[in-house]
Amino acid sequence: MKYSLLCCLFAFSLSALAQKTYTTLQVPSASRPGQNEFCLIDTSGKSVLPSGRYVTPAGQTIRITNDPFGLALAPNGAKAVTLHDGVMTLLNLTGPKPAATRVPDYAGKIPSPVRGGTFLGVAMAPDNRTAYLSNGDKGRVIVFDTETLRTTDTIDLNRDKGYTDSFTSDLLLNGNELLALDRANFRLVRIDLKTKKITASIPTGRQPFGLAISPDRKTVFVANVGLYSYPLVPGVTKANKDTMMLKFPAYGAHSKESREGVEIEGRKIPGLGDPLADEAMSVWLIDLASNKVTAKLKTGVQIGEMIEEAEVVGGSSPNSVVVGRRFAYVSNATNDNISIIDYKARKLAGIIPLKIDRNLDRYRGTTPFGLTLSNDEKTLYVALLAFNAVAVVDVPTRRVKGLIPTGWGPTRVALSPAGNGQPQKTLYVASARGYGAGPNGGAGFVKPPAGTYIGDIQLGTFQAIPVPDAPALAAYTRQVLNNTYRTVAVTDDPKNPLPPLPKVRKSPIKHIVYITKENRTYDEVLGQLQTGKGDSTLARFGTGVTLKTRISTTRGISGRTTDQPGDSIRVANADIMPNHIRMARQWAFSDNFYCDSDASIHGHHWMMGTIPNEWVEANAASEGRFDAFSKAPGRRFPKSSGGIDPEDYNEIGGLWESMERSKVSFYNFGQVNEFAGNYEEQYDTTFGTATPVVFPMPDAAFRHTSRNFAGYNTNIPDQFRMDQFEREFTAKWLGKNKQPLPQLITVMLPNDHGAGPRPTEGYPYLHSYMADNDLALGRMLHFLSRTPYWKDMLVIVTEDDPQGGVDHVDAHRSLLMLAGPYVKRGYVSHTHANFGSILKVIYNLLNVDYVNQYDATASLLQDFFIERRPGDKPDLRPYDAVLPDVRVFDPQEAMKPYKSHTFDWRKIQRGPEMDDRAEQRIEHYRQQGEQNP
Repeated sequence: MKYSLLCCLFAFSLSALAQKTYTTLQVPSASRPGQNEFCLIDTSGKSVLPSGRYVTPAGQTIRITNDPFGLALAPNGAKAVTLHDGVMTLLNLTGPKPAATRVPDYAGKIPSPVRGGTFLGVAMAPDNRTAYLSNGDKGRVIVFDTETLRTTDTIDLNRDKGYTDSFTSDLLLNGNELLALDRANFRLVRIDLKTKKITASIPTGRQPFGLAISPDRKTVFVANVGLYSYPLVPGVTKANKDTMMLKFPAYGAHSKESREGVEIEGRKIPGLGDPLADEAMSVWLIDLASNKVTAKLKTGVQIGEMIEEAEVVGGSSPNSVVVGRRFAYVSNATNDNISIIDYKARKLAGIIPLKIDRNLDRYRGTTPFGLTLSNDEKTLYVALLAFNAVAVVDVPTRRVKGLIPTGWGPTRVALSPAGNGQPQKTLYVASARGYGAGPNGGAGFVKPPAGTYIGDIQLGTFQAIPVPDAPALAAYTRQVLNNTYRTVAVTDDPKNPLPPLPKVRKSPIKHIVYITKENRTYDEVLGQLQTGKGDSTLARFGTGVTLKTRISTTRGISGRTTDQPGDSIRVANADIMPNHIRMARQWAFSDNFYCDSDASIHGHHWMMGTIPNEWVEANAASEGRFDAFSKAPGRRFPKSSGGIDPEDYNEIGGLWESMERSKVSFYNFGQVNEFAGNYEEQYDTTFGTATPVVFPMPDAAFRHTSRNFAGYNTNIPDQFRMDQFEREFTAKWLGKNKQPLPQLITVMLPNDHGAGPRPTEGYPYLHSYMADNDLALGRMLHFLSRTPYWKDMLVIVTEDDPQGGVDHVDAHRSLLMLAGPYVKRGYVSHTHANFGSILKVIYNLLNVDYVNQYDATASLLQDFFIERRPGDKPDLRPYDAVLPDVRVFDPQEAMKPYKSHTFDWRKIQRGPEMDDRAEQRIEHYRQQGEQNP
């Protein structure tokens, strides 16, 4: 989307700004409200989220299990059921405040009705006690008695002949039958509840997700969120997959090759077809009398359209439908709008743009999800998954009347039943992450019943909100906007290398190296640093660490850190990640940075400028078995943890696409490499993985990604990756025939993710992976700081998510370190920062337009940078890497499996060679017409 300054905030245009000569310039800008605060949960006041936004849920709010993606009310309004991953919550709505019963309970007295996985489908029967629950990955429907808290029956979708590997998605009751979506087999299933027999299987579009029915019970609506049906790589079988899988994606998404296919190494790799096909991201209408599809409607904005000079790359992601007497309403998550369907005419009848604030409306970032419609059909309530609010839409005028504050990540909304001619009085809202996670370790921390893993300790919320009148809604709206951003005055001081906005002026920083790592919290790495807000007792990867492990005669060294009798190997006073500590002390780090993500499936989206949509969030919260060889096409569904799939793309993309639109050069080492069903073996070194299914990369990334850098794969040492990086960097951007260095380089160094101990391969402990990663980071800085580009370079280091550790401030708190000649020395930043803040640094330095609301409202991290005065020279001192404690990690041992690679510390210490001697030698003999001896 074409960038322009937040329109009502600025008193002059960007062109006028560019023409003006100034030393300082007062301009208003947007920032997070919690910019100077640490994350905090305050259920009676305001809670500060990792994004720096506040949450202040309206009405009566209680905490429930995380990720309630299913919600259903009993017809009499006395109870509600929410569905989570393997858990359901029964809510009593008859008291002054909702009361929750978790099934199963933490004490183990109430058994789980849904062992295995669940998805988002839940429905309540007219008897007000029987609940039907999606058993997701198991392909079943669970029938559950909410009075006795026992399962009474199960219905298997695989009973229908010809169908296997079903996956139960949304479901609803239609009199004496149950309608269920099978997202694995792309079908709607009709089940007779008296006989428990399947009476019909009706084809749908790809990955059917949302289900609704008209008031007259004649027409069913299916929202399909799938974009492509992904084929098996030709020639791949269960027996030969190790040799026949693709070692690198065949093409970029939405390209000519992805439409038509491509030949690779003598094999014709099939294409994915047209992203605008009827089966792709559409709403289908099905007539129940005939079991026929009567309409296939493409809602929202379509791929390939242009929006303010930006090409649309993300499908609309229609996900939820609510139906009135004439019109149906569909939430298009990617487009921040609602499509209107005149279903009797079987055609689209308009769009409701979810315009919520004139300062933010030019950017996407609300992600509409769950819907409910008032009985008089004059008001539509929309859960805004990425905006922590419910939008209240006036249907006759098709405008947003206001916003209601919710917990973090609202998923579903419902209205209480109307009775005795009275209007619906209460709005119910379920939110995935509630108030956030809070601390999950440290002095004084008490382990809650839910556990300490980030996905467990972070509870959801359930709200009961009296339907607001106009004054109350106006107050709520102000609260939501105040929770989301602040207008702040920014002084553009030319002495600071980081401009306050893109395209204001050029920065002396010309090149950015963006290094992303895996799964660590702040405290476990930097918690000992006295200049930061840390808890040294949690610094298990810091300095002076003692490791104890136990030997088993049958299983080898366990690698677990223990304090039990029988511990027989002891490493005392080890420095696990000395380069991280040295880098933090030498340059600048944040003690108030948070990952927006809980896990990798979210983190690799956020890091690359993509807001995870409802498809990503729902899949992350549910078990889902991938099977490349299944007869069910939906079992080859994308659920990547390190990549970004076509179903996930934001409207105009993320970091890659924004760089390309602005004609800013970039190159990628290892990002977006981990697709669903991939194989990660020790010798998959060209990309780190191999795939049996044809999944595309984002097209912009595909064209600018190294073909010889092992991305995520903890079987491969980070030292091997550094060898790959140094070789390619030297060949491309150093020496006689060098090309211009790209302005942005992204690099993945993943081994601090950790994995099981491999004592015979140089990894006797979990800590060994950390030491490997630490040395790689040290080598990266050592190498870069000795290149000619160092004089105008910035290095950014962060983690994709924090799920591997614990932290005494918040489970999302993680690492952010900056290095380079223009970064302050020995500095700690207390400014609240998140991934949006990192991206804002990149966009502002490289003069690239913001992509979404999280970029536009992120904290500005100018405090990290020096203020240069006339005549000042940047500090060009290089970084000197240090070796790890060989007792913890021996790089020589880790590199032994790779015969052509050795760990040469002396060569590493010398730094880069400006001319690649081997390459120049080959070129010399080529020019002489001789063979290389």
